[in-house]
Amino acid sequence: MIYLTRELVEKYKKGERRLSLDLGKSITIITNELEGVPLEEIKGEFVYAWDGKELWKVAVFDNGLYRLRMMKGKPILEIDGLRMHLLKDFEDVLEYSEQVAKKLKIGNQDIVLDTCMGLGYTAIAAAKKARKVVTVELSPAVIAMAKWNPWSQKLFESQNIKIVEEESCSEYIGVLEKGEFTKIIHDPPRFSKAGELYSGEFYRNLRKVCKKGGLLFHYVGGFGKEKRDIGREVAFRLEKSGWKVTRRDNRLQGLIAEAV
Repeated sequence: MIYLTRELVEKYKKGERRLSLDLGKSITIITNELEGVPLEEIKGEFVYAWDGKELWKVAVFDNGLYRLRMMKGKPILEIDGLRMHLLKDFEDVLEYSEQVAKKLKIGNQDIVLDTCMGLGYTAIAAAKKARKVVTVELSPAVIAMAKWNPWSQKLFESQNIKIVEEESCSEYIGVLEKGEFTKIIHDPPRFSKAGELYSGEFYRNLRKVCKKGGLLFHYVGGFGKEKRDIGREVAFRLEKSGWKVTRRDNRLQGLIAEAV
């Protein structure tokens, strides 16, 4: 399987032969790898896959268009044109996830819950040091994008990552025992798309499954940039749900809270 973009094809047509056929993970010196590929069909900002016989867009329509798109040399997930990654102030697509894991001080005894998997970059970053990471993803379309993405393969290969597929995080944590996790990463869709993931009930359930003294990172977006200050509302609900907000991180656009 090789992956192609319009930018790669343009470089190839200009004579470049040191190119990446796996979305930036490695460099190949092109000889005959692109023979038979209908390069004229590669258009727009889509990522394409070629299996030697068929060329297709790495995209799925499921009540919206889900697709991979290259940004800063790595794939991101877009849903209806909205980027599901924080790129501002970061030179690398993966840096945000690595910084979240660093801020939570994840170590080899930690059991981590990642509530919204996406392409799994944050789960993979956490799993570098954690004893175990459980990551939850409701959308079959998102899971499909992760399975196609070369940068997400550690999700499916790592022994210390468990994926809970096609189940909402609310349902999943609702039946768990108390104190199963020491660290929680909560990077939900925007409030207008998934208001239940910002509710007091959900935060109380997160507190239930987190050990006392455990840490939560909650992405909320830019603080106070809209008429409605979601960050302030989130902090208020967390404080009412067994959490103590200890930090607002402007670069990561999120809150860090301790289970009390």
